[in-house]
Amino acid sequence: MKKKCHKILKLIKEVKAIDILFFIAFFASVLISLTMDQTRLVYILPLVIVIIILKYLSYKNITVNKLFIFAALLVLVSDILSLLNFFNHFTWIAILTASYLICLIIILIKYLSKSRLKSVMSLSVVLGMLLVTYIIFAVVDLLINNIPTHFVIYTVFVAFCLFIFSITFAMVYISDKYVNGPVLLASGIFNIFQMTLSSINEFFFYNRTFTAVIVICHILSLYLFMKFIAEAKVVEIEDVDEKYF
Repeated sequence: MKKKCHKILKLIKEVKAIDILFFIAFFASVLISLTMDQTRLVYILPLVIVIIILKYLSYKNITVNKLFIFAALLVLVSDILSLLNFFNHFTWIAILTASYLICLIIILIKYLSKSRLKSVMSLSVVLGMLLVTYIIFAVVDLLINNIPTHFVIYTVFVAFCLFIFSITFAMVYISDKYVNGPVLLASGIFNIFQMTLSSINEFFFYNRTFTAVIVICHILSLYLFMKFIAEAKVVEIEDVDEKYF
């Protein structure tokens, strides 16, 4: 009993004020998306992005990746524009979103392991990539037939960037080189869900439940990506032995 109490107290001490602030802002965002008009999110969602940046900067003994800070700021501006008026600012939102994805791709390049990529191209990996390709293509095809002509080029460009990002994070994950690889996988999946659902929610069927799911995926995708690059640790040989032998 004393040991359990000691563990709980130790866990409480490890929780930083920035973490508490993040969870409060996170749940506030979800609550607002469920109970109020989505335009009200403009008062809280940018704050969540700022908190994630501060959380990243609070890590000790890491080399701060300035490109991630820039990418997060791109998301912040994109969120504000989309919440104020998605259709009027669509061009800028698409440019900012594509730029954000390109930044993430560049950040992940250094985590790719060329020596392991050849050994992980199994049937399951190919099928997974085909599934992601189909989902992105299906959404783009649906959008192209129902959106203004001048939106098409931007939509295709964002979809292409999302596809390249999907391949990149999948390659990092399946290389099985990093202990927290599943964190990156979850971040990537949340990103895909958020972007595809956002398109449906804005252009075809607006729903508060959809909005709440999009907000959750959006916040978690950025937060988990931040966790991955801040805590990335190469798998030790001993860990590989324990896992496979």
